[in-house]
Amino acid sequence: MIHHPNQLSPEEAQELLKQLVLLDGPGSTGLSRLQVMQLLCARKRALAAGDQSFDGLLFELGKQLDEQIRDGAPLALKKRFTLLTDYFQRLELATGHLNHLAFMGSSQLDLELLVELKHDMEWFESIDGGLFARLMVDDLLKSQLLDSYGRRRVKLLVDGLARIQTVQTQKNDMKFFDLQAVQGIIYRLQQLEKEERLFMLLAEIVAEQSKLNQAAMSTPQGQEVIRRVTTIELRQRHGVEGDIPDALFQKAFELVKLEAIYSNAILPQVVRGNAALRQDFIEKSGLDLFYIEDLEDQYCSKNRLSSDMLKMIRSV
Repeated sequence: MIHHPNQLSPEEAQELLKQLVLLDGPGSTGLSRLQVMQLLCARKRALAAGDQSFDGLLFELGKQLDEQIRDGAPLALKKRFTLLTDYFQRLELATGHLNHLAFMGSSQLDLELLVELKHDMEWFESIDGGLFARLMVDDLLKSQLLDSYGRRRVKLLVDGLARIQTVQTQKNDMKFFDLQAVQGIIYRLQQLEKEERLFMLLAEIVAEQSKLNQAAMSTPQGQEVIRRVTTIELRQRHGVEGDIPDALFQKAFELVKLEAIYSNAILPQVVRGNAALRQDFIEKSGLDLFYIEDLEDQYCSKNRLSSDMLKMIRSV
């Protein structure tokens, strides 16, 4: 996560949590927005790092409060603890939904869930401007494990939710959203995933054709031949209908060229010990790590290299 000037260390955050929970009761002050933000950021860092100490503290605090209530303390003693755990759960659920969208696609998203995410976005933003992005989006988009289509899905969703207008009635505090606009986000996500499936098929066939005629990739005429053969195969074998965007063909050609460069020129040098070339290629080519690692798996399998070699390649 991006460092915030009011960010607490794990120890400071846990101490703040204990103070807020154990000092709760009659006469205690309410939670400040700064305190909530600090605890949410600390919780997110703990989740990202797999740090179980935060969970352990929550368990112990809950147990301690339950014992006090069992011994006669008022139920209100646990009010702030319950409120904070609700906040943490909201963070975890929203993070989980965005991660699933990024890496697995939009199959779980429906109208109700997107409305819930819109409410979450507004709630986090009410605590601190930009908090939703800092907690849920920024680190996700930087992940090397996330491919370009995953990034596009996340950006499409977040930008779409941000543009949806909130309508608040004068009679009550309920908020209403333009459900047609929410449905539009779902439709655009579905179209993006349709494009992704088409591109994966397209790239696979282009790669096969380029292996059959390697020289064809180097000339416009050769690429046009591959384009025609690929189009025929997509229609006859895969039932693809409608026009295939030229931009997708160009993207497929570029992908196949980069894969060939990595497999034939870069990777052999990496295996021989020039490990820095790998990261340099990843940064300059913009090729998704997913493709890089798939090429490495194929190369090591073809050349009967051990799994230790793969670990060495990827450890730098």
